[in-house]
Amino acid sequence: MIDIAYKEHPAEVINTPMREALTLHWSRERKKKVALVIFFLLTLAFLIADILIGSQGLTLSTVLRTLLDPSHSDISDRIIVWEIRLPMSLMAPFVGGILALAGAQMQTTLNNPLADPYTFGISAAAGFGASLVITNIVSIPFISTEYEVAVMAFIMCLLTTFMIAGMSSLKRISVEGVMLFGVAIMFAYDGMLTMMQYIATETQLQTLVFWQMGALDRGTWEKITILAILLPVVLIIMMKDAWKLSSLKIGQERAESMGINVKKLRIKTLLLVSLITALSVSFVGAIGFVGLVAPHIARMILGEDQRFFLPASVLLGAILVELASIASKSLMPGIILPLTVMMSIIGVPFFIFLIIKKGGKF
Repeated sequence: MIDIAYKEHPAEVINTPMREALTLHWSRERKKKVALVIFFLLTLAFLIADILIGSQGLTLSTVLRTLLDPSHSDISDRIIVWEIRLPMSLMAPFVGGILALAGAQMQTTLNNPLADPYTFGISAAAGFGASLVITNIVSIPFISTEYEVAVMAFIMCLLTTFMIAGMSSLKRISVEGVMLFGVAIMFAYDGMLTMMQYIATETQLQTLVFWQMGALDRGTWEKITILAILLPVVLIIMMKDAWKLSSLKIGQERAESMGINVKKLRIKTLLLVSLITALSVSFVGAIGFVGLVAPHIARMILGEDQRFFLPASVLLGAILVELASIASKSLMPGIILPLTVMMSIIGVPFFIFLIIKKGGKF
């Protein structure tokens, strides 16, 4: 009917409230796209700032020249930038983006605004899985030790994620109940990880402490390549389900009435969340609050539309970890503080802010 009216009386249709609504809609979408561009530019800016910070003072011009034309740069500058600082700094945006994406999807699929890999014990599960391999209690044949850790971390992530998903699917369990269940799981895994530390050798103990602290200094080009491939692939897969994921916010029953297989979508999404969380934790250890803070900031700025919400969460997660990395190297010169400490300084106040803002009701 609208098309026929437009053909017969185009001027009248152009001036209708529908036209005004469409104009307002496209204006909002343009603003959201601009916001994404700004987030991306901030990610690049903080990445360069992170590379600049170190015990060996390098100017911005030296860093840029070494990055853009390494063959004509001083050999010492090339070693510092390309072999020491750049791998460590590049881990920050990829790990931050992965944890934020995992948190955003957990909040959406579990319909719980407090869900993220750290607060729901999934990071702790990955750490415990890694500890089983590090202490030689579990061994997976035909896999190198480094990736054996990642595989075991993934298995524990998967088990824990589906335990939480199963609990959240029970109608008699409230959002707060699922949250308490996740916290209980986190404490349970932390207790088992403490037990693993107690029985570990001195060398194993040093490695186990790494999982609880979170650090970027073990970043390698091989790990960066894996994350650089995995993050865009998982994001694209999730973006293809953007409409379905957005529909979950109106309720499971209504989403199913629209032809969405909610169970299949939830399983698929949680599998991807477990995979990316396991790799992140196995590479840099557990980093808390990124998956909680970044999605909420993205939601406040851009809303629930997954087309914008997901990439914004990734970029804001990258920015948060980059800022934490900068702070970890700046607060005490000569000492790199654990990322978990830095993120707690950011995350805990934000967590309290959410509680006060929502009056304890989520």
